[in-house]
Amino acid sequence: MMIKQALIVIAFSAAVAVCSNLISGSGIPFVGNWPSVSGSDTVAVPPSADEGDPPFISLDEAAAKFQLRDGVFIDARDPEDYEYGRIKGALNLPYDYLEDYWDEIVPDLSKDKQYIIYCSGTECELSLFLARDLVYNGFEKVFIFYGGWREWERAKLPTEGG
Repeated sequence: MMIKQALIVIAFSAAVAVCSNLISGSGIPFVGNWPSVSGSDTVAVPPSADEGDPPFISLDEAAAKFQLRDGVFIDARDPEDYEYGRIKGALNLPYDYLEDYWDEIVPDLSKDKQYIIYCSGTECELSLFLARDLVYNGFEKVFIFYGGWREWERAKLPTEGG
């Protein structure tokens, strides 16, 4: 009798979840072209990372945020590298030219959104430096994808440019 009741509760819960997902404006698709990045849950962290820095995320986490459109990707590399190739839809806020780009880009960023900052990869700390500056300027939902462009490209995830 208890098993039957448990199955009824589970079936009812699943039905409510499916209905909620269908009527939600930001529901998760049941079928999708999900990127295959399994085994990439290792979080790369630079040696210069300090306690209190924005959180570092893995390739799997970055890919999930991309797939769910749960954040804006910001490329901290030079404009030439950005033009050569970037994560699809990423904005360019080059850390080495921050003064030139800050007033053009940052006023249009909403402090309510999540931002995923990246640069070339584990040999590049521009993403860390840019993330620190954004947090210092009041952005609270900032993540660092330290694996960066190289890890994203190697995983054959969506790119543009070049």
